[in-house]
Amino acid sequence: MEDSDGRTDYIGPLEDPRPSLAADTTAAVDILVALWTRTARTGTPQLSALQLHALHSVRTAPGLNLGALADAIGTAPSAASRLCDRLEAAGMIRREPSPANRRTIGLTLTRRGQDALDAVSARRERLLGEVLDRMPADTRGQLLTGLRAFATASCAADLDERHRS
Repeated sequence: MEDSDGRTDYIGPLEDPRPSLAADTTAAVDILVALWTRTARTGTPQLSALQLHALHSVRTAPGLNLGALADAIGTAPSAASRLCDRLEAAGMIRREPSPANRRTIGLTLTRRGQDALDAVSARRERLLGEVLDRMPADTRGQLLTGLRAFATASCAADLDERHRS
Protein backbone atom coordinates (compact mmCIF):
# COMPACT_ATOMS: atom_id res chain seq x y z
CA MET A 1 0.00 0.00 0.00
CA GLU A 2 1.43 3.40 -0.96
CA ASP A 3 1.01 6.41 1.35
CA SER A 4 0.93 10.16 0.43
CA ASP A 5 4.76 10.36 0.47
CA GLY A 6 5.06 7.58 -2.10
CA ARG A 7 6.36 5.02 0.40
CA THR A 8 5.09 1.52 0.40
CA ASP A 9 4.14 0.21 3.81
CA TYR A 10 4.79 -3.46 4.30
CA ILE A 11 1.95 -5.35 5.81
CA GLY A 12 3.29 -8.60 7.22
CA PRO A 13 1.62 -11.94 7.03
CA LEU A 14 -1.64 -12.29 8.87
CA GLU A 15 -0.53 -15.61 10.31
CA ASP A 16 1.72 -15.91 13.32
CA PRO A 17 5.26 -16.14 11.87
CA ARG A 18 6.59 -18.25 14.73
CA PRO A 19 7.03 -21.93 14.02
CA SER A 20 4.28 -24.09 15.41
CA LEU A 21 4.72 -26.04 18.60
CA ALA A 22 4.55 -29.27 16.62
CA ALA A 23 7.31 -28.11 14.25
CA ASP A 24 9.55 -27.04 17.14
CA THR A 25 8.90 -30.33 18.91
CA THR A 26 9.63 -32.26 15.72
CA ALA A 27 12.99 -30.51 15.37
CA ALA A 28 13.92 -31.29 18.98
CA VAL A 29 12.79 -34.90 18.69
CA ASP A 30 14.79 -35.32 15.47
CA ILE A 31 17.91 -34.33 17.41
CA LEU A 32 17.00 -36.68 20.26
CA VAL A 33 16.35 -39.56 17.86
CA ALA A 34 19.71 -38.98 16.18
CA LEU A 35 21.45 -39.09 19.57
CA TRP A 36 19.35 -42.09 20.59
CA THR A 37 20.09 -44.17 17.50
CA ARG A 38 23.79 -43.27 17.57
CA THR A 39 24.07 -44.84 21.03
CA ALA A 40 22.67 -48.12 19.68
CA ARG A 41 25.09 -48.16 16.74
CA THR A 42 28.19 -47.25 18.75
CA GLY A 43 29.84 -49.47 21.30
CA THR A 44 29.36 -53.18 21.58
CA PRO A 45 27.11 -54.73 20.49
CA GLN A 46 25.94 -52.59 17.60
CA LEU A 47 22.19 -52.89 17.23
CA SER A 48 19.79 -51.53 14.64
CA ALA A 49 16.77 -49.59 15.85
CA LEU A 50 14.56 -52.57 14.93
CA GLN A 51 16.75 -55.04 16.83
CA LEU A 52 16.71 -52.76 19.85
CA HIS A 53 12.94 -52.38 19.63
CA ALA A 54 12.55 -56.16 19.45
CA LEU A 55 14.82 -56.71 22.47
CA HIS A 56 12.88 -54.10 24.46
CA SER A 57 9.60 -55.75 23.49
CA VAL A 58 10.80 -59.18 24.57
CA ARG A 59 12.15 -57.78 27.85
CA THR A 60 8.84 -56.02 28.51
CA ALA A 61 6.74 -59.10 27.72
CA PRO A 62 8.76 -62.28 28.33
CA GLY A 63 7.26 -65.24 26.47
CA LEU A 64 5.95 -62.98 23.71
CA ASN A 65 5.18 -65.01 20.59
CA LEU A 66 6.38 -64.15 17.10
CA GLY A 67 3.06 -62.69 15.93
CA ALA A 68 2.82 -60.42 18.96
CA LEU A 69 6.42 -59.32 18.44
CA ALA A 70 5.70 -58.50 14.78
CA ASP A 71 2.73 -56.37 15.89
CA ALA A 72 4.80 -54.68 18.61
CA ILE A 73 7.60 -53.67 16.26
CA GLY A 74 5.36 -52.95 13.28
CA THR A 75 6.65 -55.52 10.83
CA ALA A 76 5.43 -58.62 9.02
CA PRO A 77 5.70 -61.94 10.87
CA SER A 78 8.21 -63.22 8.28
CA ALA A 79 10.47 -60.21 8.87
CA ALA A 80 10.11 -60.63 12.63
CA SER A 81 11.08 -64.28 12.25
CA ARG A 82 14.26 -63.38 10.34
CA LEU A 83 15.04 -60.72 12.93
CA CYS A 84 14.63 -63.32 15.69
CA ASP A 85 16.89 -65.69 13.77
CA ARG A 86 19.64 -63.06 13.85
CA LEU A 87 19.07 -62.17 17.52
CA GLU A 88 19.03 -65.84 18.47
CA ALA A 89 22.24 -66.49 16.50
CA ALA A 90 23.82 -63.57 18.39
CA GLY A 91 22.74 -65.18 21.67
CA MET A 92 20.40 -62.35 22.67
CA ILE A 93 17.06 -64.13 22.66
CA ARG A 94 15.91 -67.69 23.09
CA ARG A 95 12.87 -69.40 21.58
CA GLU A 96 11.09 -71.74 23.96
CA PRO A 97 7.76 -73.57 24.00
CA SER A 98 5.20 -71.61 26.02
CA PRO A 99 4.36 -73.22 29.37
CA ALA A 100 0.68 -72.34 28.81
CA ASN A 101 0.48 -73.75 25.27
CA ARG A 102 3.26 -76.09 24.10
CA ARG A 103 2.34 -75.40 20.44
CA THR A 104 3.22 -71.71 20.89
CA ILE A 105 6.84 -70.59 20.87
CA GLY A 106 7.68 -67.78 23.26
CA LEU A 107 10.65 -65.44 23.12
CA THR A 108 12.82 -64.70 26.13
CA LEU A 109 15.78 -62.43 26.59
CA THR A 110 19.08 -64.09 27.41
CA ARG A 111 21.69 -62.68 29.78
CA ARG A 112 23.58 -61.44 26.70
CA GLY A 113 20.46 -59.69 25.41
CA GLN A 114 19.86 -58.09 28.82
CA ASP A 115 23.50 -56.97 28.96
CA ALA A 116 23.18 -55.45 25.47
CA LEU A 117 20.10 -53.46 26.50
CA ASP A 118 21.82 -52.36 29.71
CA ALA A 119 24.89 -51.20 27.77
CA VAL A 120 22.79 -49.16 25.33
CA SER A 121 20.79 -47.66 28.22
CA ALA A 122 24.00 -46.69 30.04
CA ARG A 123 25.37 -45.01 26.89
CA ARG A 124 22.08 -43.17 26.40
CA GLU A 125 21.96 -41.98 30.00
CA ARG A 126 25.55 -40.77 29.80
CA LEU A 127 24.93 -38.88 26.55
CA LEU A 128 21.64 -37.38 27.74
CA GLY A 129 23.29 -36.41 31.02
CA GLU A 130 25.94 -34.48 29.10
CA VAL A 131 23.27 -32.62 27.13
CA LEU A 132 21.12 -31.97 30.21
CA ASP A 133 24.13 -30.61 32.08
CA ARG A 134 24.41 -27.90 29.41
CA MET A 135 20.82 -26.78 30.04
CA PRO A 136 19.86 -24.24 32.72
CA ALA A 137 18.59 -26.04 35.84
CA ASP A 138 15.09 -24.54 35.68
CA THR A 139 14.57 -25.68 32.08
CA ARG A 140 15.61 -29.24 32.98
CA GLY A 141 12.67 -29.38 35.39
CA GLN A 142 10.37 -27.92 32.76
CA LEU A 143 11.58 -30.48 30.23
CA LEU A 144 10.86 -33.35 32.61
CA THR A 145 7.40 -32.00 33.40
CA GLY A 146 6.65 -31.62 29.70
CA LEU A 147 7.94 -35.08 28.84
CA ARG A 148 5.85 -36.66 31.58
CA ALA A 149 2.75 -34.86 30.29
CA PHE A 150 3.62 -35.93 26.74
CA ALA A 151 3.99 -39.58 27.83
CA THR A 152 0.63 -39.44 29.59
CA ALA A 153 -1.07 -37.90 26.56
CA SER A 154 0.60 -40.46 24.28
CA CYS A 155 -0.64 -43.36 26.40
CA ALA A 156 -4.15 -41.89 26.33
CA ALA A 157 -3.93 -41.57 22.53
CA ASP A 158 -2.82 -45.21 22.29
CA LEU A 159 -5.82 -46.28 24.35
CA ASP A 160 -8.16 -44.17 22.20
CA GLU A 161 -6.69 -45.75 19.03
CA ARG A 162 -7.15 -49.27 20.41
CA HIS A 163 -10.80 -48.55 21.19
CA ARG A 164 -11.39 -47.29 17.62
CA SER A 165 -9.83 -50.40 16.05
